[in-house]
Amino acid sequence: MASPKSDIKSEIKSWLKVALKKENLTDIVVNEVGTTEKGDGYMGDIIFASVSGKTEGQSTKDFDLVLKCSKQSQALRENPQMILIYLNEILMYDHVFPTFRKFQQDKGIKDPFNSVPKCYGTFKGENIEVIVLENLKKNGYELWPKTKPLERKHIDFVIKQYGKLHAISVAMREQQPDKFEELIKRIEENMKGMAAGPMVTLFGGCIDETCELLKNELDENILSKWKSFKGQIETVLGTTYSQGFKVIIHGDCWNNNFMHKFENETTKEPLKVAMLDWQVSRYASPIADLSYFLFTCISKEDIENLDEILRVEDPDVLYPFHQFLDEWKLYCKYGILMSSFLMKICSTEKDEVVDITESVDSGKDFFDTFSGGIRNTELYKKRMRHIIEYAVKHDLI
Repeated sequence: MASPKSDIKSEIKSWLKVALKKENLTDIVVNEVGTTEKGDGYMGDIIFASVSGKTEGQSTKDFDLVLKCSKQSQALRENPQMILIYLNEILMYDHVFPTFRKFQQDKGIKDPFNSVPKCYGTFKGENIEVIVLENLKKNGYELWPKTKPLERKHIDFVIKQYGKLHAISVAMREQQPDKFEELIKRIEENMKGMAAGPMVTLFGGCIDETCELLKNELDENILSKWKSFKGQIETVLGTTYSQGFKVIIHGDCWNNNFMHKFENETTKEPLKVAMLDWQVSRYASPIADLSYFLFTCISKEDIENLDEILRVEDPDVLYPFHQFLDEWKLYCKYGILMSSFLMKICSTEKDEVVDITESVDSGKDFFDTFSGGIRNTELYKKRMRHIIEYAVKHDLI
């Protein structure tokens, strides 16, 4: 009788025969298999695989791979939105990034956007979708601790990469409009069915929770404005995606969706960054990326220098800076809203992380899995307090 480990190796091998087709391998062998800790992959399951195969010249080629697999829970997959976001990420790796890469090569861009993991290929089965990526950990990349704000030098470094990403859309829309329009159509086809209703409830609950936690620590006027922000949630989600100047965005910009490579382990000088999780990438305001990233990763000290940080992206490349600032005032509400939820996620401890599959299979609604309380409310308060104060002080909500 086959062991569970041999079963998973056999399944992985069947996926890799399709996903690694461009490598022209024979005799693929899955040598080692591992998985991430609970909570490392909210929207998918991560498998680490050490793989080898024979090349056309009969030499052995080794691969350290990460297989990002969709959740196989039937209860989850009954929700068509779940399958669409997996297909959207496959679209990004199979079509959007190669198109972006070729465009930059053809234009001779000396410092191109390449802050994504190498993708070897993808697999689409009846009940699973798989993306096969390089193992960034083996190449010296690491996550920043989610409980700590990102240091300013890393904030600036990531913002520069977003600037490069967003600039490709601007250039392609002008120079290759037909090809760019085709990409947009395919992304929007995936994302058009995403309902905002459950998210309104989720974020509203987070605003209520932070109001309760900070009721004796923040000025009543600040708390009142924060609480009234609940009434804007639906509008914020709608306008950020549909109005203003638009580009293809990353879309999911919290701490655990960046892996960093440092020049020096002691000083942590940034060398490279890889952006992960492109499931909710869409055609929307670049400020969706910037505000989401900044308000979920920035420290109390650095938030006071936000005007200076915003110039790091060099928004004049996209559109006039005065227009950028006008739109920042309108659409940065999106990042402020996202922080109310993500700062809670960043404050959870490992044993508190909910297994989405278990939760949904037991009959809970997907978004209800995130509505429970957490132990480290002090960290949650600390991370949210300066964001709320800044938002009210600068009349952003």
